Amino acid sequence: MAVANSNGNCELTAKSYNYYRVSSLTESILGANKTSNLKDRYVLGEQLGWGQFGVIRACSDKLTGEVLACKSIAKDRLVTAEDVRSVKLEIEIMTQLSGHPNVVDLKEVYEEEDYVHLVMELCAGGELFHKLEKHGRFSETEARVIFRHLMQVVLYCHDKGVVHRDLKPENILLATKASSSPIKLADFGLATYIKPGQSLQGTVGSPFYIAPEVLVGGYNQAADVWSAGVILYILLSGMPPFWGKTKSRIFDAVRAADLRFPSDPWDRISASARTLIRGMLCVDPSRRLSAQEVLGGLD
Repeated sequence: MAVANSNGNCELTAKSYNYYRVSSLTESILGANKTSNLKDRYVLGEQLGWGQFGVIRACSDKLTGEVLACKSIAKDRLVTAEDVRSVKLEIEIMTQLSGHPNVVDLKEVYEEEDYVHLVMELCAGGELFHKLEKHGRFSETEARVIFRHLMQVVLYCHDKGVVHRDLKPENILLATKASSSPIKLADFGLATYIKPGQSLQGTVGSPFYIAPEVLVGGYNQAADVWSAGVILYILLSGMPPFWGKTKSRIFDAVRAADLRFPSDPWDRISASARTLIRGMLCVDPSRRLSAQEVLGGLD
């Protein structure tokens, strides 16, 4: 995999067994040593989605027939050195976290002249967000199962020194179409490493889920717990706890953090769930529950 050195650059190491480049590549951003062509192994299919730097397509393995997903990042959209660094970091972090049952598994990476392709596990159930849209909200029993898996993987990230920074239902995928499908955390494009005691800077994340300290400047892993608390609130009620019609008004509501539990539906939800959410949506990150403490509160 790649490692981030002291000056923030990512370099591939000998563990990069699944990194390939085409033999004709003139300028590599990943520096892979092995040569192979994506289309020699995989057939690209329908488009499944898109992101900041490229598109995600279904792809099938010619050898096994397995259907996977391929995220193709257009290199001409990596305008700045920071853009390149963030893509390297995304690949590195996915490589490190792959293998956890609740993380989308990165299989292989191919670099061509114009694209970097990330071949990864396909989650046939789609986004948790779409299931939430369909059902409105989840029962407390259903939400507890989903949320326990989410917090297990958040704790795993934090134990590895990784902060996701963009936890939201759109980035939580369902492995299968079954009603009891396991979840898979995806999209590590904003994830980064953090050292004990380190404070991160910069406004990163999605408006409804961003922690107030991220907006102020200076935050750590506790920002992920805040985002997860917002997710739990939405899973149980179908509404975000902090609302606004524009991005700036959402940010104002997040800063104010006036947490309320309207009688409909919260009178039908356990007091322990409300207590857990209060502990996660504590404005002071030093007093906010840790991922480990949240998991303890789910038992």
